[in-house]
Amino acid sequence: MKDYYDILGLDENAGETLIKSSYRQLASIYHPDKNPENQDKFIEINEAYKTLSDDVLRSAYDKELKDYKAFKASQSENKIKPYRTRLRDGANVNLILDFTSDIEQKFQENKNIKEDLERREYFIDKIIDAERYIKCPSCSGEGKESGTLGMPCPECRGTGNIKNKSSGIMELCRNCDGYGDIFLYKCKTCKGMARIKTSEKIKLGFSLNNLLNGGDKNIVIFENMGDAGVFGGKNGNLNITVKIDEKILNKINKTGSSFLSKFSFLKK
Repeated sequence: MKDYYDILGLDENAGETLIKSSYRQLASIYHPDKNPENQDKFIEINEAYKTLSDDVLRSAYDKELKDYKAFKASQSENKIKPYRTRLRDGANVNLILDFTSDIEQKFQENKNIKEDLERREYFIDKIIDAERYIKCPSCSGEGKESGTLGMPCPECRGTGNIKNKSSGIMELCRNCDGYGDIFLYKCKTCKGMARIKTSEKIKLGFSLNNLLNGGDKNIVIFENMGDAGVFGGKNGNLNITVKIDEKILNKINKTGSSFLSKFSFLKK
């Protein structure tokens, strides 16, 4: 059974105005004069509009569709997986921060910090200003207006890639930016990208001991705190490169013993 709502890129609560608007846009995209290879799609669009724009036909269709979906659900416990995927992982955000005052404050609080490192942990908290991408609050990271659906890109047919006619090489589809889907009604806030860039204050906390005993010792990694992933993609990490004034290192450990050598990579 054909899902006319899916064909028009709408959900089942779509109103008359939205149905008409969606039909006009799709009919323009898939008209045989512009898209001769997708005549079947154009026919489906007209069938869907004819049914959903008539109250009597739509009411009967809605009942039939509901019964059909209930039947399909009873036949299988497995969830239907889409044939396309638009996963977009968030990028890592890399910052270089000066922790001189933070380290100095810990030293002032405990003059014996160098002897205590083997017996207890010392934590550093810092509030920073960071610019990163976050999930769009207007569309909850979906990239589209409420009540609408995505549709396969007519250029790449949902694959996200298209062959360059000159070189014959497969390239990222420019029509959908490689997503495989397009939105007729993009979110007005994020323009369909599902995330927005913002500057905000972030509180960071980490163990001084872990910093000293880590592998890549001058970098503290905060997982999932980088740019937000969209359409099911993972968030990136926030990577902080730590810097500290060498004068403070000498002040903490005048003898130049093991404590200072551990901190040597942090010098400014």
